[in-house]
Amino acid sequence: MPRPGLRVHRGLLCAALVFPVACALIGGPPGHPVGVAEAQEAQKGRLPAAKKSKEGKEVPAVAPADPAEMLATQLRGPEAQALEAAQKLADLGTSKAVELTLNELALGVPPKVAALLLTGVDKKGSPQAFDILAIYSTDRNPELRKLAFTALGDLKDQRAVPLLISALADATPDVRAAAAQALGARKEKTAEPALLKLLAHKDTSAPAALAQVGGPDTARTLSEMVGNVPDRLVVEALGDFLKRKDFGPDPIRLEVVKTLGKIPGSDALDALSDYLKATAKDKALPSRTEASKIIEQRTAK
Repeated sequence: MPRPGLRVHRGLLCAALVFPVACALIGGPPGHPVGVAEAQEAQKGRLPAAKKSKEGKEVPAVAPADPAEMLATQLRGPEAQALEAAQKLADLGTSKAVELTLNELALGVPPKVAALLLTGVDKKGSPQAFDILAIYSTDRNPELRKLAFTALGDLKDQRAVPLLISALADATPDVRAAAAQALGARKEKTAEPALLKLLAHKDTSAPAALAQVGGPDTARTLSEMVGNVPDRLVVEALGDFLKRKDFGPDPIRLEVVKTLGKIPGSDALDALSDYLKATAKDKALPSRTEASKIIEQRTAK
């Protein structure tokens, strides 16, 4: 969590991280400004035909500016225009759009604009992406931090992992949730201790992530936490373990089923019922037999 009052001066990074933004549009003849639609046509190879001047001489056609460049210049306009341009720039997904998106984020834009641009950061490993996202991960605005961690989770860059793990201690629940979800999606085993600590603090973002990154030992640890954290959180995590096709072998699943059978309440029964549905084709599994027996015993009148 960034210290109160701390702001990062992004302008200092511009020279090292980004390419300069086009400062003016390349237009057609006076009175005929080039629009984004025309620029997109040019990108497809359909250039405007040459036009004749008043003297009857042909004026060579000039290719319109890249649509990404045109949108980038509109980010400096009124708020409504800037937000629309930011969304379109984020949606383009071209290499030029990514370059300009990172450039604008490094220069510094209003929070609402930055939020839209962060959704357009290259997820495939742009050399500049990590550095820009690392900056925004310390922003005072929690929404921007959340978006930065979500994008960091999609990066293949391993430098993102320590930042995501540290974000599990962020003061804002939404930021912690974004980091936990990202670590779970990455199946980041090294995040398990931090996620268990998060669960011990009764954080609702921990169970699903733990079930994605953990294994048999994690399930046993969760069983030992029954009574120390809300039952529903333990049930959620154990239930998600049972949903994994790679979780096992069956004796391990049997342990989880028995643990769920000891936890009171409908949540545990729902988790066992879901397991029965998921294993309908494997009726001979001992873990499934045990789950069915527990349900019958607890629902018998």
